[in-house]
Amino acid sequence: MQSATQRKTGFTLIELLVVIAIIAILAAILFPVFSQVRENARQTTCISNEKQIGLAMTMYTQDADERFPMLQYNNPAAPGDWIDWYSAIYQYVKNGKVSTSTAGDTINYGSGGVWACPSFPIDQPSQYGINFQLSRNGAGTWASQQPGYVQKTVGLAQIDSPSDKIMVVEKGVANPNFVQDLFDPGEWNWTAGVGPIVNDVPAKQSTHLELAADHDATATSDANWNATPANMPRFRHHQNCNSLFVDGHVKSIHRGQMDWYKNIYIKGVYEDLEGQSAY
Repeated sequence: MQSATQRKTGFTLIELLVVIAIIAILAAILFPVFSQVRENARQTTCISNEKQIGLAMTMYTQDADERFPMLQYNNPAAPGDWIDWYSAIYQYVKNGKVSTSTAGDTINYGSGGVWACPSFPIDQPSQYGINFQLSRNGAGTWASQQPGYVQKTVGLAQIDSPSDKIMVVEKGVANPNFVQDLFDPGEWNWTAGVGPIVNDVPAKQSTHLELAADHDATATSDANWNATPANMPRFRHHQNCNSLFVDGHVKSIHRGQMDWYKNIYIKGVYEDLEGQSAY
């Protein structure tokens, strides 16, 4: 028989409320940390993707007399089969979703595998885009039909400061009918102007117009060639954008720190591209 001096054990209501309050406080503190850790892991995967793309591009250029692949062209052996830079370097990376063209070629449109950023909100091709100065339109494209068009490829020797010039960036969501495999280097999409330039020093700093396109568009917007999430950088990793440089290294650049003149503009190559009316 229980002694009258013994007390029943258990938690009082106040003690339970204190424990619940402590758990709630810990959850409020830890959940954002867990979310940040998860995004850090996704960012690391994205960086790894770009490093593999960079390695594949290096091997391609070494086998192609140090010249970059065409952005896209219509396969003359099978009209209607579009080959773009993703497919051109696929044999060196062999990763991602592929299909077979009517000519029996393996086609990859920048989808799946290393071509997919884990933080990209939807399953869409062309999440990474190449600098249009480096890879240009080839035969069979709309550009090739315009007056003044000259089919050209760009060589590594033409690139000033390869360690400063961005080759590939991650981009935003595109209109499903207007997915683009490039990022647009046009000065008017990045800044109100940096000239005059004296001894390679611009008179003005970039005004960062590219930030206006730093969002994931809805599926019904941005069906044009202006600066849109489809063809401009997207700073989705804690406001950082993973960027692959011409020399092969990858760097996360914080929002507002990507400089058009230092990181995008390629002297001589840019002027040559602008000189083509097709651009």
